[in-house]
Amino acid sequence: MSKSTQNRIFTIVWAALAAFLTYSFIYAFRKPLSAATFEGMTVFGISYKVVVIVTYVFGYMAAKGFGIKIISELSNVGRRRFLLILISISWLGLFLFALTPAPYNIPWVFLNGFPLGLMWGILFSYIEGRNSTDILATFLCVSFIYSSGIVKSIGQWLVVSMGVSEFWMPFTVGAMGFPFLLMASWMLEKIPAPSEADKASRSERIPLDSAGRKALFRQFRVGLIAVLLLNVVLTICRDIKDNFLVDIWQSLNVTAVSNTSIYAQIETIVSLVVLVLVGAIVLIKNSKYALKSLHFIIAAGLLLVLGSTYLYTIGQMSALVWMVLHGVGLYLSYIAFQSVYYERFIAAFQVKGNVGYLIYLADFVGYIGSVAILLIKEFVGFEVQWNVFFIYMSYITCIVGVLMMVVAHIYFSWKMKVAESA
Repeated sequence: MSKSTQNRIFTIVWAALAAFLTYSFIYAFRKPLSAATFEGMTVFGISYKVVVIVTYVFGYMAAKGFGIKIISELSNVGRRRFLLILISISWLGLFLFALTPAPYNIPWVFLNGFPLGLMWGILFSYIEGRNSTDILATFLCVSFIYSSGIVKSIGQWLVVSMGVSEFWMPFTVGAMGFPFLLMASWMLEKIPAPSEADKASRSERIPLDSAGRKALFRQFRVGLIAVLLLNVVLTICRDIKDNFLVDIWQSLNVTAVSNTSIYAQIETIVSLVVLVLVGAIVLIKNSKYALKSLHFIIAAGLLLVLGSTYLYTIGQMSALVWMVLHGVGLYLSYIAFQSVYYERFIAAFQVKGNVGYLIYLADFVGYIGSVAILLIKEFVGFEVQWNVFFIYMSYITCIVGVLMMVVAHIYFSWKMKVAESA
């Protein structure tokens, strides 16, 4: 093996570990609130946990709106300092949440959520525009499946076994993760810049100003609207599952939920399966073929969710198996879309810009939908168990998602033919 090949492999492994670890430890600040149940607590007759989660998502959603500009115009200089300042602000929000009596502590959840909404774009800027971006982005995405389960298990362990209150638990989890985040973010800074070969095959990534963003959307508006709608339903379904997983498990009446490690165990299985399936897209060198393949991968994941949900509802599948298969299908679609879809889109059409604009536009629209669904469920007044609500959302996600993938596939395939004939 030549020295250059060894260096290339080392760089890929280093970058994959840096991305995986950094986002994993960011989850120590992002998801411990979801591990709490705040059972029996209400605010003006509304579930306290729902108010907390909606407030958090509002902060996260607001950051996605600001991120359309901030992340698309982000410079490589000072990224780590920016990241650590934002994390410190988020951690401060958790501290003030614990210190302030309920329900007056709810506004601090917004302070926790807003800085975290910018994390994804900062991290992705370190790894985009490379021939290895597919596998690096998959590791980055898989980290939030794996870490979400780990954080929930740690949070439940602190509450159940260590006697930490549900209000101090999120801050405590953040304190456990912060030293490791410092190390992981240092590793990010040591990732070499994309090579000339990377720039030639994936297009050079540059900041995208307001005029460039408008021109890009105008040029591909039909396909982009279709994938934005796909992202709305995927984000809603994924967000409900992620934020209310403990509640969903409890409504399923599964004895395994008494084991606080069940969340980590299931999400680890899902992570490994999705890592292999989505990571395999790196084997497709031609970005046009890769983009087309992603349409089929995303649709296949949605069909797995649809099939497993149907089998569970008719009593032909256990809740445990359903949650595993549902997780594989949902995250296969979500991660294929979040990690490599826009990366391959930019490379396929040789767009001059970066993925930050497209990812943050999609996330902003997606989280608007997520907040709207939570508000409708809570304020319209219909009473439904979390598992039933989750089943309905799964069906809607699959039907809308597959239709949007068909539209996107037809439209982008046509745009490729037009570009080739020009």
